[in-house]
Amino acid sequence: MGIADRLTPEAARRAADRPIARYAILGAGMLACVVAVIPVLPFLASDRGVLGPTALDAAHPVAAAVALVLGAALCCGVACAVGRLINAAVGLFVLGCGLAVVAGRSGTIVDAAFDADVLRPMAIETLCWGVAVAVMSCVVFRVSGPLIDMPARDRKAGFLAEAFNADSIRGMAAGIVAIAAMWLVLRTEMKGQAIGAAVVGGVATAFLGRRALGPAQPILLAAAPVLAVGLAQLWTSFTLKAPLDQAVAARAIPGWSMAMPIDVAAGALIGVPLGLGWSKPSEHED
Repeated sequence: MGIADRLTPEAARRAADRPIARYAILGAGMLACVVAVIPVLPFLASDRGVLGPTALDAAHPVAAAVALVLGAALCCGVACAVGRLINAAVGLFVLGCGLAVVAGRSGTIVDAAFDADVLRPMAIETLCWGVAVAVMSCVVFRVSGPLIDMPARDRKAGFLAEAFNADSIRGMAAGIVAIAAMWLVLRTEMKGQAIGAAVVGGVATAFLGRRALGPAQPILLAAAPVLAVGLAQLWTSFTLKAPLDQAVAARAIPGWSMAMPIDVAAGALIGVPLGLGWSKPSEHED
């Protein structure tokens, strides 16, 4: 059965037709994600007694990584429930809000410098988050069904054919604009600015991605800015010659490398759904 046949437009709109129910579901989903990720925070504590900026900075990196995986999995389950009741984009937004709680409490590039970090492992962790976002997005779309304002590429094709095809790969290229957005917006080490820049990058990716995708569902689009920024961070790790602490003090690091991996993932999962909603054709009302 194709992705477009599993959920009828009437079923997808049943919550949208009742705004109070829609916002109640959204609020309950966000609260559930917050509750799900709060137990993750202690596992991120570093040897300095503060929450580290990455899992690798935690006093026990393996335990921190496992806690992040379990917390993200719980949020993904909540996102599936919200997505089934409203739509997949709202589900991804709720998932992003959960990760943003962890991102907001974790360390910044300054903490990474104090911990004597180097950029390459952080870039690899960002790329790992990109893969995780792609997997979670596939799960949410699989459970929730297609966005009704974006027709399926092939109504008779299976889910994998809808997720992985030439149109979806072309849409992934839209993540490049997230690099430019983060370079323009992220100018300090402030955590709020890092997450906000990632959100802006996600919104920009969605606006461009909606046009680049053509007749295809944006199943992998939320992962595009994370993977693009991760690759940019990896490039910076090879080209930046100064130690991280000196580069941070001299503000010689480009904006995309000042954001921590979970900042980028959370911002993309919030920004892409927002961009998809704001770029929706006018005849498709919420």
